[in-house]
Amino acid sequence: MNNAILYITIGALFDTFGDLFMKNWVINNSKTYFAFGMLFYVVGLSFLAYSFTFKNIVIASVLFLIFNVVLLSLVNWFVYSEALSHKEIAGLCLGLMAVVLFEYN
Repeated sequence: MNNAILYITIGALFDTFGDLFMKNWVINNSKTYFAFGMLFYVVGLSFLAYSFTFKNIVIASVLFLIFNVVLLSLVNWFVYSEALSHKEIAGLCLGLMAVVLFEYN
């Protein structure tokens, strides 16, 4: 695994946790969830920004977003029991295929 993918993956994980804290902030209206969500966003985006030193900004950003959406989909399915439609699953598969095309060009 090259450095860019490592930083993008770590950043996407932090961003996903930030999204989950924000979801809890919306549900519970707690400033603590909001603060943690913002903290995780900043850390996640810092990893993304650092990955720009290794990879084209457009490709790094697309990979970051795809990883984030896939992680969120899995968490929503396992934790919140929010299932995806067949079209949405097909869209995720296309996103994963985009990752392969970007990495093995």
